[in-house]
Amino acid sequence: MKIKRVIAAAVTILTLCSGIRISAAQIDAAGTGYDRQVAVVAAEYAEVGTELEPDHALPSSYSSRAEGLVTPVRFQRFNTCWAYSSAAALETLMIKNQQQPLHLSTMHMNYWGCTNEQGNGWQRQFGRAGYPYIAMGYLTSFGALMDYEFPDSKEMSDYTATLGHLYPHTSVNSIIYLKAQDPDTVKTAVYRYGAAVGNFHYDSNCQNAAGTAYCCDIPGYATRDLFGHAIEIVGWDDSYAPENFNPDHMPSSPGAWLCKNSWGTVFGDSGYFWISYEDQYLFDSRFGPSYAIMGYSDMTAIDQIKQNEIYGSTYEFNYVRDCKPRMNRVTYANVLDFSDGYHNIDKVIFESTSVGSRYSVYYIPTDENDIPDDDASTWILLGEGTVEYQGYISVDAGGISVAPQKGAIGVQIFANSNGDFGIGSDEWLSSNDNYLFKPDSTYGQSYLIGYDIQSVDVMDFFKNEYDDEIGSTFVIKALCHSDETVGDVDSDEDFNIIDVTLTQRMLAAMIEFNSRQMRFADYDNDCEVNIIDCTLMQRALCEL
Repeated sequence: MKIKRVIAAAVTILTLCSGIRISAAQIDAAGTGYDRQVAVVAAEYAEVGTELEPDHALPSSYSSRAEGLVTPVRFQRFNTCWAYSSAAALETLMIKNQQQPLHLSTMHMNYWGCTNEQGNGWQRQFGRAGYPYIAMGYLTSFGALMDYEFPDSKEMSDYTATLGHLYPHTSVNSIIYLKAQDPDTVKTAVYRYGAAVGNFHYDSNCQNAAGTAYCCDIPGYATRDLFGHAIEIVGWDDSYAPENFNPDHMPSSPGAWLCKNSWGTVFGDSGYFWISYEDQYLFDSRFGPSYAIMGYSDMTAIDQIKQNEIYGSTYEFNYVRDCKPRMNRVTYANVLDFSDGYHNIDKVIFESTSVGSRYSVYYIPTDENDIPDDDASTWILLGEGTVEYQGYISVDAGGISVAPQKGAIGVQIFANSNGDFGIGSDEWLSSNDNYLFKPDSTYGQSYLIGYDIQSVDVMDFFKNEYDDEIGSTFVIKALCHSDETVGDVDSDEDFNIIDVTLTQRMLAAMIEFNSRQMRFADYDNDCEVNIIDCTLMQRALCEL
């Protein structure tokens, strides 16, 4: 039997909820507009989010734009505001961390978020409306490419041809779902991380003539009538005057959010505009959670994300609580293969909405059948803590080295005061018996430990408990590095002047490099091999 469903009007693709229980809901995508590329469609989602306490008194106004923490405004070619807003938020965080301001590829995210050749993944066509959750899944599962690596001119054939040959420059490891109805939470997120990603209902009648200020003060829109649009929120001004808004839609009090849009610089104030604090639909939970990107890791040739799911969290796996109400903890485990040399674990990333739950993260050996050992005395503790916010959580594992073979990463979660001890999973979602998302889940990927006498394959759990043969995979990832050295292009385990010479010959078109060699020759990790890399390699050798 189906354990959940989303009822929808089959007009276009729909917004889905990541890590949130989805109740049966009527979703109508008829409001998706193409004139302004409005492309986040509403649904009846459970309200979710974490309240943030400011570190100190917040100023009455702030602007990441004025602080120089933003990249140039872009123009979205398709219904992909969800990609542009999330990429912009990561770009802002990178600049805040004093990294070079560069645009990230939204086109690669667009293609990545389409149905794959096997019919799995997000069930959407290229260029159509999407989901904020595609962006979060992409940034935590694949990572981010630079725009010049995969620009807007690329086509699907280019995407297919480069599968396995393009490597992420950056991988997001922590995202917080925001309780955005609390203004101080959003302000704190913008102040700490430079930006937040939010959604609102767009109606051109509600903006002023210059397009610089917007306030929809019309209450009571049905979900099916909402025109969703995603933007990067980069500031606020408590004194922004009501007179700046459309006289027919003027707020009663001052105050507005500064938003970076993706409709080009001809819109608004060179691509920016203000949304009133009194707007009726900004941060509406029907658009899914507003969120902020909290942390990321630079990905070099020696870094790799170990994972079984590749789409991010689409649902919250809390079924153990429902199936065995007396249980107050369980260990979720993903079996990963460390035999390719990437066996030093820097971080473990998992998704959960069970705020207040204690967790412990372990490396768990597997037996001859690659099943996790249920004897906890054999487990190695990698880290522990408390789920402090809803979203993607990063746990520092200290670079511990594990055996170069298959092993499991386990996340043991204890029930919080609400009795929740769930974890994110990439579970299927459907609408009117049509899939909206379908995972690649197979046997041997995810296990429950402590649910039964022995480790239980999650595929068996779904089949036995719910007569569901599609199943899901837990959102548990390990960011690992190898013992190799960036610059060792000839793979002889010795970084020396020969590697520099080979790189110079490649640049002179005397020899060709394969994708692995190009990756290891990119010494400065800017997704491009040039003479600067050769110079940096020479300097590094002088210091050895």
